[in-house]
Amino acid sequence: MRKVCIIGGGPAGLGAAYALRRAGIDYRLFEAGPALLARRHDRADELGYGIGGAGLFSDGKFSYFPSGTGLYQLGNGLRLRQSYRAITELLTEIGIPAPSFPSEPVALSGSATGFSHKSYGSQYGSLPQRRELVRRLCGEQDDRIRPLCPVVAIATTTQGYKVRYRELPTGELRTELFSDLVLATGRFGGTALEQLVSQPRLALQEQRYEIGIRIEHPNGRGFLSQLKDNDVKLILDGDGLQIRTFCTCRDGEVWHIPYPEGSALSGRSDGPRSGFSNFGLLPRFSGERCEQGRAIWRHFKAHLGDSRMAFWQPLPEFLGGAPVGAANDAPPQRPWQPRDHFVRGPIDQLIHSELRAALRGGLHALLAQYPDLDSPETICLFPAIEGVGLFPATDADLKVETESIWCCGDVAGRFRGLVPALVSGDYVGQAIAAKYAGKIPDGALVDFAAARRGAGSDQLQL
Repeated sequence: MRKVCIIGGGPAGLGAAYALRRAGIDYRLFEAGPALLARRHDRADELGYGIGGAGLFSDGKFSYFPSGTGLYQLGNGLRLRQSYRAITELLTEIGIPAPSFPSEPVALSGSATGFSHKSYGSQYGSLPQRRELVRRLCGEQDDRIRPLCPVVAIATTTQGYKVRYRELPTGELRTELFSDLVLATGRFGGTALEQLVSQPRLALQEQRYEIGIRIEHPNGRGFLSQLKDNDVKLILDGDGLQIRTFCTCRDGEVWHIPYPEGSALSGRSDGPRSGFSNFGLLPRFSGERCEQGRAIWRHFKAHLGDSRMAFWQPLPEFLGGAPVGAANDAPPQRPWQPRDHFVRGPIDQLIHSELRAALRGGLHALLAQYPDLDSPETICLFPAIEGVGLFPATDADLKVETESIWCCGDVAGRFRGLVPALVSGDYVGQAIAAKYAGKIPDGALVDFAAARRGAGSDQLQL
């Protein structure tokens, strides 16, 4: 039997389907959310789920090396190049320029005592272009792609993987047998997979915790007015802890998006001009810092994990200054959606003390470099979540050891972003095709890790 189950209809899952379809291998793709044409751009509950995933309604940035560095460390160099070519040719066809495959790593630039600037190429794809990309990845009238079909259980049997799913809106439960699984369940997937995969349980490993805030300020201030990159990445290294900007949005909006596992803030710039810019600021707790990150994550889940609200607080207050305005002030006229999800709250008191200390330290360093951000008009918003700690344990080919289970996109835990999701999905699809063809291409390894160690900068992943 050769039939592959893909769980998740975002860029990674669709990338896997695209490769399997080219190889002539049968598959079914299950997605909990609605079909592409049924999704609405102005509904928070449809921004994170549905065919196209969160990537369809994201800020539309297609970023390239050294963004998503972990993608370029995958085990089979020839396959990686083939997948990169397949995806970038597709992007070029719909009008989104893409560079050739990188030949060597690029170092960070900037001050050793403050935030460093990680520069990389990034192209904007409009919403119509992203819709067309999803349509092409799906193929013409492919009934193997199943929206409104959440998977509820996976069991390993001697014949393969028994996948149980629910057809909506009827609620009817069905079961199918598959030879291989592709997990493309997104940023929260690691936590959900603990309950989803049984007999035996899926092996998970603690990789990184990233939880922080989004910061919004009037246009024309801070690094977004001085640095011209389409997607600005700043990184502060210190004492084994990185603090990073994420998803920078000029003249954009902040959306509060619900997920089954919780809710999180996201920025985007493809709506009406707002007069405000926003970005994420998140400490990364990994390696020896995982224990600290685990405590912060557990504190968040225990105290705020069930909250369906987002909190805002003026920056001077978050940094321990005097209150700005009355505690019961109405929310400012800001581009926050949905409006009724945002409430004023003492974020500095709600979060774990070690997260507060890390964020304050990062903010003081940022304000030292960009002092015009230090204003009551600069607002902190919470929560921003990009790493939930546990991710499936996979090898250099994104395969779970001893199982025919593969991971791609955010759930792999090694990279973030649209391009890594698309390429890693295609890579996994090609790996499965090669397995059934009876051979694995002998490509040269892309050993950027050694190059980074030689340069003394071995923390550039993601």
